[in-house]
Parts: sequence; C-alpha cells; structure tokens
Amino acid sequence: MTTALHHARESMLGLVHHPAQYGRFAGHLASGLYRRVARDVGALGLPAGARVLDVGTGPGALPLLIAQDRPDLVIDAIDLAPEMIAQAQASSTGSVTFAVADVARLPWPDATFDLVVSTISQHHWVDPTAGMAEVRRVLRPGGRAWIYDFRWALSRAQRAAEPLDAGTSVARQSPLDGSAWFSPIGRLVLRPA
Repeated sequence: MTTALHHARESMLGLVHHPAQYGRFAGHLASGLYRRVARDVGALGLPAGARVLDVGTGPGALPLLIAQDRPDLVIDAIDLAPEMIAQAQASSTGSVTFAVADVARLPWPDATFDLVVSTISQHHWVDPTAGMAEVRRVLRPGGRAWIYDFRWALSRAQRAAEPLDAGTSVARQSPLDGSAWFSPIGRLVLRPA
C-alpha cells in the first residue's frame, strides 16, 4: 500500500484530526448501526458488572449509547487517534473509560472482557491478524466478539481470524439478521470455548 493511501486509511481521509466533524459525519451514516449494536448488547443479557470493550470507538457514540441502556456494565473504549479520544472524553458522563490504544496491542490482561464490539473500524486495522488475536486474547471463556463492518470487508476479518485457536468458533452473519439482503453491513462473531 502506498504511503499516501496508508495515511488516508489511518486518518479516515483527514477527519481524524476533526473529531467533531467526524462525529457528525459518522452520526449521519452510522447512527442506525450504533442503535442496532446497542440493542444487540442489551438483548444479550450480560450480567451486571460484565465488561465490554469497544474497539475503534471514534468520538465514542456507541459506548455512550450502550451505557445509556445498560448503566450496570463496565465499558471501555479505545481508538488510535488521540483527537477522537479527547472528543469522546469531553462528551462522556464518566460511565465509559476511553483510552488511546491499538487493537494489535491491547493493554488488558488475558480474559478481561465478556464482549468486544467493533463497528466499521476493522477495515482500517493495519494488522487485522494481530487485531483478531488480541481481541480473542482479552475475551473471557464463553465471551464473544462482534465485528460489524461492510460486508466486503468481512472476508478480510474472517481470514484474519483463521489462525485463532481451534477452540474459537468464527461465524459470519452477512447480511445481519433482520436486515435486507442488500444491507451493506454484516458481522463476524468470535466465540471462545
């Protein structure tokens, strides 16, 4: 990948340096998906105190929606861009912990989270194989990861998940249950034994 293209992908075509504008842009395009993911998390039936990680949070809209519905969950959210995390922290009520971190090097010990979610960020991951391995590493036994992304990008995520241990099931939902067949978003589900 050329340096210019790599930089454009990493910076979301420059919007990473303007988190408020990115938040408005993403809010228009992804607000329905964020509501869907928050509903999915609410319907999962996680017990009070369960840990949730949002990878690639941007300005933090999704974890704040989850926290509104499930204030009893412990929610962490990460993004590579310090500008995005600063915006997320400014918008937060304190119910979500935001941090600058890379999915390929998550700063938590093994088996920390009951659920890891990622919405429309996997296709930006520089090293998706390392990212998937880290997501799997921080999942508790019986936990799950939901990687929501464009359907065309899910094959990349699925290939990145292939090296995971044999005890991890990987399933692709494309399109999402209850969505029209032409919906552009799908989900990869990881479940460790």
